[in-house]
Amino acid sequence: MSVKFVHFAGIDVSKSKIDICVLLSGDVKYPYSNCFEQSNKGFADMKKWLRSLMGNAIKKLLICIENTGHYNEAVVHYLDSQQIAVSLENAANIKRSIRDIRKKSDPKDALDIARYAKHHSDELQLWKKPISVITTLKQLLAQRRRLLSVLKALKQPLEEKAFYDWSGVPKTTAYTAGIQGLELDLKRINEDIAQLVKEDAQMRRQVSLITSVPSVGPITAYHLICYTDGFKQVKSGKQLGSYCGVVPFERRSGSSVRKPARVSHLANRVLKSLLHMCALTATKMKNSFGDYFRRKIAEGKHKMLVINALRNKIVLTITAVVQKQTRFDKNYIYQNLQKP
Repeated sequence: MSVKFVHFAGIDVSKSKIDICVLLSGDVKYPYSNCFEQSNKGFADMKKWLRSLMGNAIKKLLICIENTGHYNEAVVHYLDSQQIAVSLENAANIKRSIRDIRKKSDPKDALDIARYAKHHSDELQLWKKPISVITTLKQLLAQRRRLLSVLKALKQPLEEKAFYDWSGVPKTTAYTAGIQGLELDLKRINEDIAQLVKEDAQMRRQVSLITSVPSVGPITAYHLICYTDGFKQVKSGKQLGSYCGVVPFERRSGSSVRKPARVSHLANRVLKSLLHMCALTATKMKNSFGDYFRRKIAEGKHKMLVINALRNKIVLTITAVVQKQTRFDKNYIYQNLQKP
């Protein structure tokens, strides 16, 4: 970070209010805590309160917020518009840093976040407002996932019931008007997403690069672009693989703990699920990915171990084509996959 922060604050966000705790430089007596409502007026009152504590030194204040999804979007955008430095941090990272977990309250959570920001200020990345097209795409994809979830819940009982038509159990009317309406909404969302991507040259280019990788489709490409802010947050393929939960980590300690490397459950589950489907598709293809899968299975490797290796290779390949701005080259990837 170019700015040397001396004051730190943590914000715990809920649906209707925000709890904030401030740690002022040189003041070791006690933290300053307050609570404000989730509204424009509440945010303005919060800024006024912060200025009363530190005046113009608010420019050297770093506010850390636990990433809780859409609940924190309003306050993050407000702080950014007021040129107050803010960082969104993974909740799991903050939780692991807490020494005393016996007490749980919103003010304490805000204090824990503030302490985390102070101790890890050199590692935190400042939040930057994503371009509007990515924000819109992210909202459309979230709505699409919700529609698919509801459709699955409505369709599955009907399909299971139809399987037992031979049993002679009295039949009831299949009410499918809601399903038809949801399917129409899903069709419209897919059309809106395609049109949105088509109108943005940079996103269209990235989608073209990502989908040039075998087994990777547009939906996976859209999600990767959204969750990485157009790959601006991606430093390497390994970093993206860790974020997606496809990189195995060792667990060793002393002479007794010698556990095999396993993937962590701390991951973006949406991306992990999409990559899993890509890997399953790749196992059936006649290319370097499919050849790799069949060769490893023939060597006696566990199927899920090989599938995860494929997920990791797909992530590394996607990162390479995006960063090099070059479409997938099957000969180059084939050589990499042949290495022991």
